[in-house]
Amino acid sequence: MGGIKKMLIVLVILILFLLGLLAGAISYTVIPTKGAKIGKYPSPQKALLVIDIQEDYTGTAAKPPFPLPDSEKLITVANKLIESASKNNVVVVYIKQEFSGFWGMIFSRAFTKSTGRKGTPGAEIDKRISLVSNYIFPKPKGDAFANPELESFLIKNQINELYLVGLDAEYCVYSTARGALNRGYTVNIITDSVLWDGHILQTDEKRDKLIKKYKESGIVLRSSGEFLQKNP
Repeated sequence: MGGIKKMLIVLVILILFLLGLLAGAISYTVIPTKGAKIGKYPSPQKALLVIDIQEDYTGTAAKPPFPLPDSEKLITVANKLIESASKNNVVVVYIKQEFSGFWGMIFSRAFTKSTGRKGTPGAEIDKRISLVSNYIFPKPKGDAFANPELESFLIKNQINELYLVGLDAEYCVYSTARGALNRGYTVNIITDSVLWDGHILQTDEKRDKLIKKYKESGIVLRSSGEFLQKNP
């Protein structure tokens, strides 16, 4: 009986650990943050958020299964948007995933092949991305607003409209978009500069469902061409 009791205890501990891991995964990737609604600014500004284009995910030295397909195409388009934004008074902000702490390291190992770990070279912005500002904000979770310094920066600079590019359309970009919507920002996702399932967002059946979810959430979908035409 003693052996059976020990086995049950071990089983319960294992189940609790797995439930904790699942809860952590949901928290890290799906659940957006909430915050106070932004006010009406006298001189409202716009910002381009470049999300998670990092050495571990798109870099030429990334370890399998990375770099993600279409990474080079993504970087080319992103750099055009960055250049355009910098010339047209659109604030360029860089977001990078940094896992740390117990659950962060567990999540990184279990779900992202030990990528994005704070303090590692792979967590740095992809060296091919144009850096036109030093506005770089690490995020501990999928939603970039999990870093309160980002929220403070956007408020200080009277930003009320965001353009999102980067990785990835189903999780981090979407969670950040929802976090922004929760605070009252106008949110645009530039669809041909966002990776989903490793590829530039396109219009097959699964992507159509994702696009529908975006629209139902109140996210505005734009192409890079629209952004560049508006910000030549």
